[in-house]
Amino acid sequence: MRPEVAAAKVERVSTRAWSRHRTISAAVRAAKPGTVVAVAAGTYRECLVLDGTVTVMAENADGLVELVAAEGPALLVRAGTVTARGLTIRGDVTVTSGHLNLEDSRVEAGSVQLTGRATARLTGCSVDGAEDVAVGVADGARLDAERLRVTGAAVSATGSAVLTLTDAVLTDIPGVAVRLAGSASAVLTGCDIGGAADAGVEVRDASVLRLSGSQVHDVGGDGVRVLGNLPGDRAWWAAVRPGRADDHEIPEPPEGAGVVVRDCEISRTGAAGLVTGGTSGTLLVDTTVNRAGTAGVLAAQQSQLSVRNSTVTDSVQTGLALRDDAEVRWTGGALRTAAANGVFAVGASRLLMRDSAVTTCGFTAVHLTGTAAVTLLGVTVEGTSELGMRASGAAILHVRGGRVERAALGGIQIDDTADAQLRGLTVAGCHTGVRIDTPHRPLLQDCVIRDIAQTGVEVAAGAAPTITRTAVRRCGAAGIFIDVDAEPMLDDCEVAEIGGSGVAVWTGARPSMRRLTVTDTKKNGIYFGTGAHGSIADSTFSRTGYPAVYIGDDADPAFHRCAVHQADEDVSQGDRASATFTECHSSGVGAARWPSVAVPATVGAPAAVATSAAGIALQPDTVELQPLLDQLDELIGLTRVKQDVGTMVKLMHLVKRRREAGLAPPPMSRHLVFAGNPGTGKTTVARLYGQLLAALGMLSSGHLVEVDRGMLVGEYVGHTAPKTQAAFERALGGVLFIDEAYALVPEGQGGDFGREAISTLVKLMEDHREEVVVIVAGYPDLMRHFIAANPGLSSRFSRTLTFDDYSEVDMVRIVAKQAKDHDYRLSDGARDRVAEFFATVDRGEGFGNGRYARKVFQAMTEQHAGRISTLDDPTDEQLSTLEAVDLTDVDFDVRG
Repeated sequence: MRPEVAAAKVERVSTRAWSRHRTISAAVRAAKPGTVVAVAAGTYRECLVLDGTVTVMAENADGLVELVAAEGPALLVRAGTVTARGLTIRGDVTVTSGHLNLEDSRVEAGSVQLTGRATARLTGCSVDGAEDVAVGVADGARLDAERLRVTGAAVSATGSAVLTLTDAVLTDIPGVAVRLAGSASAVLTGCDIGGAADAGVEVRDASVLRLSGSQVHDVGGDGVRVLGNLPGDRAWWAAVRPGRADDHEIPEPPEGAGVVVRDCEISRTGAAGLVTGGTSGTLLVDTTVNRAGTAGVLAAQQSQLSVRNSTVTDSVQTGLALRDDAEVRWTGGALRTAAANGVFAVGASRLLMRDSAVTTCGFTAVHLTGTAAVTLLGVTVEGTSELGMRASGAAILHVRGGRVERAALGGIQIDDTADAQLRGLTVAGCHTGVRIDTPHRPLLQDCVIRDIAQTGVEVAAGAAPTITRTAVRRCGAAGIFIDVDAEPMLDDCEVAEIGGSGVAVWTGARPSMRRLTVTDTKKNGIYFGTGAHGSIADSTFSRTGYPAVYIGDDADPAFHRCAVHQADEDVSQGDRASATFTECHSSGVGAARWPSVAVPATVGAPAAVATSAAGIALQPDTVELQPLLDQLDELIGLTRVKQDVGTMVKLMHLVKRRREAGLAPPPMSRHLVFAGNPGTGKTTVARLYGQLLAALGMLSSGHLVEVDRGMLVGEYVGHTAPKTQAAFERALGGVLFIDEAYALVPEGQGGDFGREAISTLVKLMEDHREEVVVIVAGYPDLMRHFIAANPGLSSRFSRTLTFDDYSEVDMVRIVAKQAKDHDYRLSDGARDRVAEFFATVDRGEGFGNGRYARKVFQAMTEQHAGRISTLDDPTDEQLSTLEAVDLTDVDFDVRG
């Protein structure tokens, strides 16, 4: 007999004939409040209804007391406080009100159901054989279970129910093991959830989950599936949004909101280890996800997931996948041994990953596409079968610190229309280092690219990245390869121990390079292929296997203040090369064409190129200023603009002299508005303006970065500021030229992201007021509207240069100059015909001016080619002379 039975007032129940009570119900009816109903071993076929304070228990711990219902619930609690202990209940246990303590009992072929405001505590119980839901808590009911074992059916909480499971074991569930819906909340601690045909735990609607110290394993679907909606104030997520990069700790979600999975193990799932969807908010802490059947972690829709010190290993597909508008912040931990990508972000998803590792992936370790935005801070990527990181589509990648090692195909690739900022990153031990193949202007700054099997940095055709303070070392092929028509800017870079040429520049490419150091190359220090262009200043080449500098036929790079040391030969040129060299010299060179001491530029020297006895062109610099002013003066038309620029140059020169004398400079703004119609030379003047300021020492490089709305404005919240900042940083030291700037404030679109771009620009202009010049350009009327769009613009753009349309005479001069530049000439008749033609052109809105003149020249050359092709043996004069007849039937858009 149990001790508690002996000490209390007792009503005894037995199936024996002599017993006072032969049914439990009869004993309960006879019992007073607080009575213990002691039940002898046996089978009791009845529906036990309890609505008072009573204890029903097996009389002996070793005896089997079975309660069997023919129909309806076997045990129904309607009121009071009921304790049931040591029973085997074959049928349902239903609690509609009051409180039930069910201890050391078994429920077989039935379930435990709580509804209304009922409460229950289950201790050391098991539920087996229910058809759908083994344990169900609905409405506002509350269930607290410890050491519960559930087999064959789910545990469910709906409505505003509260469920607490401690050290529970759930096995062999046909569907989802634990289901939360409505506004239910659950706390699961130390649980073992396994063998479910679908998900281990599913959270829907506004339900709340705290899952800790538990295992979810061997399920057919997702381990933990969160598809709910974060209720109330989402301020918690303001602290964990991927757009923020501060170092504060991630706070816990507020009470009554979100999902927290802590110190758990999720393993051997048929689908994803963790899935978040809807507008849910989830925090994953100190958890391991192992051997997921698809993605280790999948964040979808508008869900927000924060992960701290967690590890995902051996995923059958991707380690971490993001799609739609999902946001993930990941700190610490690692993604290891994914059969596909380590990280794959698509759609408009966002990820901030800090101090983590992505290792041993079957595909690219970190791949973002669509309009995804990924920020990696101190992340290690190591051992991937494809690329270390790839940004494609229209994605944006930001990397600060960290490293990429042992990527079989390449370390970094930026392609399609993606953009990137890579700072302080090390790329090592990869097949290729970094490949840039995008029309945007990615930034590489303070990076190290080393121990590369092939090319260190590859700038693809047409690309124009900015590469600053970056070292490229120990590459099997070229250190930096600049493909056809590419226009990168390289500043303060080091290239060393290269198996091919240090820098290779291909046909039509036009790089701008400053402070470049190239040493220990097996081929050329710098190689300009046939028809290559560009400029290189303040650079040094030494210990090269081939001539330090090679210039192919029809290549015309300009070298300023460059030097070659310890090489067999300093310069080698093709017969048709036309490079220029200013203040360049060599030392320790076997076959030297450059002088041993740099020849300084002579103030006032003519701009014409002089040729030395060795055949190398030496061009005086005139302190770099006068040739630039000459170029400005040679521009056709633009009388007012030339005068305004000349005035500003004089003012800047005065500023420079006052600073050198220790005097305060006069107040001035270098930022400008260029107001004019298309084709009036705004971009050309902007480029010269930057070069003039560089020559005066007001800018460090003077290079031009040309952008438009599409390069500044993102497609979703949080995308615009990073794009604008990236464009601005590429322009540091030079000119940021924003064409059609008024497009940033379109009429009738108050919520447009363009205003965010303007606000970002205003702040950056203030923070870097001595490092950059911003020029905004467009139609005069629309530019006035643009300046009025933000209070900070009018104070920063106090000077407007007006670009007048070209006159008919100017248009004729442009066509004639085009002809001369392309080895044609206009006959007198052709010149008259061109003048007549421009006198008849409709100069309505959008007239293309100089661009239109160039179209006319192109049309004439095409008609000329058709006419000459009918001649059997045309003379040289016929081949090069455009006649009046070559300007007939011209029909194309007059706009720019």
